[in-house]
Amino acid sequence: MNQGLSLERRGCARNSGVFILVRILLGSLVFLSLNTIYYVPGEAMLAAAQGVKANVFLFIGVLAVLFFMSLFSLIIPFPLNNVLTSVNENLSKVAQRLRWIEVLIFITSMILLFAEISFFYQVLLFGIVFYGLHLIIIGYLVFTSGYLGRALGIALVIGGSMGYLLESLTHTFATDVIWLSTYAVLAAIVAEVALAITLIIKAMQMNLESPDTKERVIKILRHLGEATTSEIIEEASKESNECKDRVPRNLIILENEEVVTKRLSKEKKGYVWSLVS
Repeated sequence: MNQGLSLERRGCARNSGVFILVRILLGSLVFLSLNTIYYVPGEAMLAAAQGVKANVFLFIGVLAVLFFMSLFSLIIPFPLNNVLTSVNENLSKVAQRLRWIEVLIFITSMILLFAEISFFYQVLLFGIVFYGLHLIIIGYLVFTSGYLGRALGIALVIGGSMGYLLESLTHTFATDVIWLSTYAVLAAIVAEVALAITLIIKAMQMNLESPDTKERVIKILRHLGEATTSEIIEEASKESNECKDRVPRNLIILENEEVVTKRLSKEKKGYVWSLVS
């Protein structure tokens, strides 16, 4: 099964990749501020949080980073679901909802942490279970997609199961083997970064030049006489979903080929395109 990334999902692939990278960066800043690269025993995190609160500027900074990290984490499932829905719509929706649940639990655990309520750690570990399940599904969808890399899909499944799920279990029931899940979590983070980079690269590799779109743009301009880029996109969208991304690129190509020209219109407050006479 090798479907390829469709053009209408190009923007979602790019956004997913960028958002994942930003979320990982912000998450790293949060945990580094708590003197750890990942989850450590609750008492240590609580002590680190108390140290952060003692510095007003650091505390405000950490809260700001937590806010944006949570915001990006809530946004990521939208474009990522759009990319993977063609692989399996139902499973993609399940992964999306598991991620939202995890984010809400994470926010709750951070509130409890800075309120110095020790129960925060159990809440945090409970949320990790949902993240692990979400990552397993994402890994499966990446594997079966055929165009994002089977090895990457396997790495995400292993990271979700041997990493995040095992992380929650070892911190709760087998603290002497926490190191095992910690290494798997680090591997999962590497796999997530690889997924983000893959999505961005796949989006960049999409060829936006299209003979069909060129002909469609020319036909629209013959009909309208002249039109703004937005008006051409609107007309093109009535015929093909893929034209939204291709129109601006193909207008520039047609201009370079001296097939179309543009002028600044005060009435329409922008450039309008027309065919070269």
